[in-house]
Amino acid sequence: MLNDDPLSVTITLPSKTPERDWMYSIHLNRWLLQPIGAWPLSLHNTITDKIISVCLTAISSCLIGFLLIPCALCTFLDTDGDLDAKIKMIGPMSFCVMAAVKYYILVSRGNDIAKCILHIRLDWKHASKFAKNYNIVLKNAEFGRSLVILCATFMYGGGFFYCTVMPLCAIRTEIIDNLTIRVPSFPIYRKLIDPRSSPYFEIVQFLQSLAGYVIYTITISACSLAAVFVMHACGQFKILMSKLDDLVIGEGSNLDTLDKRMGDIVEYHLRILCFISRIEELLNEICFVELVGCTLNICFLGYYLMTEWERNEAIGTLTYCTLLVSFTFNIFILCYIGELLTEQCKNIGMASYMVDWYRLPRKKALGLTLVIAISNSPIKLTAGKLFELSLASFCSVIKSAGAYLSLLRTLTR
Repeated sequence: MLNDDPLSVTITLPSKTPERDWMYSIHLNRWLLQPIGAWPLSLHNTITDKIISVCLTAISSCLIGFLLIPCALCTFLDTDGDLDAKIKMIGPMSFCVMAAVKYYILVSRGNDIAKCILHIRLDWKHASKFAKNYNIVLKNAEFGRSLVILCATFMYGGGFFYCTVMPLCAIRTEIIDNLTIRVPSFPIYRKLIDPRSSPYFEIVQFLQSLAGYVIYTITISACSLAAVFVMHACGQFKILMSKLDDLVIGEGSNLDTLDKRMGDIVEYHLRILCFISRIEELLNEICFVELVGCTLNICFLGYYLMTEWERNEAIGTLTYCTLLVSFTFNIFILCYIGELLTEQCKNIGMASYMVDWYRLPRKKALGLTLVIAISNSPIKLTAGKLFELSLASFCSVIKSAGAYLSLLRTLTR
């Protein structure tokens, strides 16, 4: 049954050390969360590490505030710009708001993140005892890491162009006393500080670049947690299907009786469902922010892209194109893994149907009905417990963003 899945390709079993193996699956998450102070405090080994983490949290919060507050003041209080200028301000401000909300959720849910990570650690410890199970969890971990790397590549690439290249290389359009000047990537309320002249521009640009790194890392971190956790759950479902294959004969199991194998299957299934429930509780608010925010940001980025294209701005066009791909890919990841998880839940029910139940004693076969019944009502990833994350949801997001973009273009003509 597992051979039909492209993720179940057999790989060479390395010399396993459980501590190193489970870190392999989540160390990208650690690299992303630690610099912004969002790595759970309970997973730090020393008091010094915890103090450093708290300091990083404070610094990251200040940098987010440095972007968000002047940007919001400029958007709502500045009366100098026209409608097009206001629209150019709303996009960055909405992204900053998204990042601030997600950062608060990540920091406040540190204990939940730690529980999920420790759950993964124990699963790796159990899987390392059997080569087949180890291959499954390793292959799914590699796929989850690939999603994280792709997400980081697009987001950091677009962010580098937006926060660094555009302000330094874009055409200077404003003039003060016959001197051309540059404007920072994120709008600044000029009654607080006027960044149009040196050295204020350089100071603001440096701080905005640091803050940009923080908010882009927050976005990547949220998607990376979802990708790694859900792909791990999918790997556990594959192991469960392998256990179902071995239920009758018991060739691949270390349990010598049918009752023990049946009990192990039910217990393993409930453990996976508990992990998925924990993921849903942790991520549903983040997914809601991402779903709503990406719908708006895809709309605004499409508008910015068309505006830069009409002005023949090569750097701006490339920047907004990269960011558009990044935001689209982020929401696609969430919807894709939500769809994948739902399918894996249903596959357990199908695998239970395909067991050679007629070779089981009559009363023993009734034990499969519990697994089948639970599989018929799979736990699904949702956005705020309002919208199911699926490929249909992704299509709805793209259609909604396209409709808003069409309306925006109509209003600005």
